[in-house]
Amino acid sequence: MALGLLAELRSAQAVACATRRGSAHPAPVAPVQLPRHTRHFFNLSHSASSSQPVRGSTIRVAAAATDAVPHWKLALEELDKPKEGGRKILIAQVAPAVRVAISEAFGLAPGAISPGKLAAGLRALGFDQVFDTLFAADLTIMEEGTELLHRLKEHLEQHPHSDEPLPMFTSCCPGWIGMMEKSYPELIPFVSSCKSPQMMMGAMVKTYLSEKQGIPAKDIVMVSVMPCVRKQGEADREWFCVSEPGVRDVDHVITTAELGNIFKERGINLPELPESDWDQPLGLGSGAGVLFGTTGGVMEAALRTAYEIVTKEPLPRLNLSEVRGMDGIKEAQVTLVPAEGSKFAELVAARLAHKAEAEAAAQAAAATEAAVKPAIVYDGGQGFSTDDGKGGLTLRVAVANGLGNAKKLIGKMVSGEAKYDFVEIMACPAGCVGGGGQPRSTDKQITQKRQAALYDLDERTTLRRSHENEAVNQLYKEFLGEPLSHKAHELLHTHYVPGGAEADA
Repeated sequence: MALGLLAELRSAQAVACATRRGSAHPAPVAPVQLPRHTRHFFNLSHSASSSQPVRGSTIRVAAAATDAVPHWKLALEELDKPKEGGRKILIAQVAPAVRVAISEAFGLAPGAISPGKLAAGLRALGFDQVFDTLFAADLTIMEEGTELLHRLKEHLEQHPHSDEPLPMFTSCCPGWIGMMEKSYPELIPFVSSCKSPQMMMGAMVKTYLSEKQGIPAKDIVMVSVMPCVRKQGEADREWFCVSEPGVRDVDHVITTAELGNIFKERGINLPELPESDWDQPLGLGSGAGVLFGTTGGVMEAALRTAYEIVTKEPLPRLNLSEVRGMDGIKEAQVTLVPAEGSKFAELVAARLAHKAEAEAAAQAAAATEAAVKPAIVYDGGQGFSTDDGKGGLTLRVAVANGLGNAKKLIGKMVSGEAKYDFVEIMACPAGCVGGGGQPRSTDKQITQKRQAALYDLDERTTLRRSHENEAVNQLYKEFLGEPLSHKAHELLHTHYVPGGAEADA
């Protein structure tokens, strides 16, 4: 579970990309040379010439925005092929925020159409299997939560890796990642290496599911239904092809609004469809995974699991109101008392026993960091050896709602005005429920209503913690081993490029 595997992972990814390009890569973490992609979005009535480049499972052709075939059209072309003619296996995944907004395409309130009807609608379109991205959200929490705790443990042991510092930022929002790479590349070491749930699902479909069902990865077309227009560019990153060179983890991305239009044009009336289940083994998700669809949700989901891993007890209050809502910047502190006999208990006790020495060491480390001018100078953690009689460990967290607030928060962290251990950033105000791929609305309260619908879904589910997802646990048992294992790093983690993936085109 050592995070030092990150360097090995980055090197392997760089070499793989260089091999596909037929040229040597100068350094393990050097920017990858990629074609510049410009996105343009079309109405469903747009028709494309057959001479236009086609993007499929095994090849993706760069094209100018005026010539590019939109993702939804390419997905429909695949769906329209006759099954008896050797059509590939079509698989869809559906993001959390989509399920509460798709109803708006039919003139209904957010959340009025159940996830089961949405699954039925996708099968009516012709998809062979339909999976829930909630499964991958839970998988993300297992990896990201473990990564956070590993960084904390390394810090408490006073030998943190130089490229894995604290505080740690979340990594599931491509809008945030794009801004970070271009405007704050010095923060790259602070960002979790976890892929987004979309890309984790794609990787598992093209490896685990492919192996389990005996379907070659090249014969699977993976289609994501997402609330975010940036998910299309995320899927295009050259190194997201873990099964074999040239076979994309995610082939096409359709937005919520586009899917609503497709349903209506094809006469599929979601409100009238019967309930249906998601397919297994990648269809089970928790209420924590649902929360990924709104600001503060990733933080809340991560804390539900991290708290229990450290304390061996469930979080007393699952609904963390401090990180919910629409405020621009939200802060909270969560005290974790490590379980007796655990490694964290041992480390906190040692730090408490040598408090003066620990404080001196933290000050020396901060002085050393300041000398090399890191982006953020970590203060050693506040309350990591509190004199509360229990040896508690206080985790300071923050949530930035929108990129404007993210810039303000980062500025305070860089100046030293604000100190945190874990930070969530979402590019769109309100998070994914307010994504650019969601249906347009004149209702000024629409994002709050979508957010409330997600909270309701979380409340109504009996499975509310990611680590209790038996399907995810089975995946680790059968395929991945454990969170942050070597195989998990190869398939579920990524790297970032200063200047952005298209910077050197």
